[in-house]
Amino acid sequence: MTTRIYETDEVEVAWDSQRCVHVAECIRALPAVFNPLARPWIRMHAADADAIIEAVGRCPTGALRYRRKDGREEAPETPTSIVPIVNGPLVLRGDLHVVAPDGTTVIRETRLAFCRCGASENKPFCDNAHRRIGFDSGDGVPHHSTARDRAESPDDVGPEQPPSFHVPTE
Repeated sequence: MTTRIYETDEVEVAWDSQRCVHVAECIRALPAVFNPLARPWIRMHAADADAIIEAVGRCPTGALRYRRKDGREEAPETPTSIVPIVNGPLVLRGDLHVVAPDGTTVIRETRLAFCRCGASENKPFCDNAHRRIGFDSGDGVPHHSTARDRAESPDDVGPEQPPSFHVPTE
């Protein structure tokens, strides 16, 4: 994981290149601070800490995160939300715990974008592979199939899942 840190006396901003899909919300919010053509691309002294924190909070993937030097951290949104982006990832906001099959925590975060095209090289996170492969999600809204509507038991939906489908509980 490549994470770069930018800071002032009040706030630290971390940018994780592995989770960045260049939605550009930060750039639209504060172009004087976030300029992908400049080096360094984040110029922390170009705005006050509160403005930077607001811009960082707009990043849907969590590739940009902040930590105030006084110890306050980003509060998760409630309720938790999952939004399917048309032809793109699932964007999640809330108190998110990603857990490995063995029950260990992969990451605890407030904002994530999960791959749903299946082609990401950074699973479960989106890496923009959906654009490379031309993923078509339809309208992004889940639809019910008529076969499932007629189901009278789980066996009508499909065969039982293998033990590897077990979801760890806390």
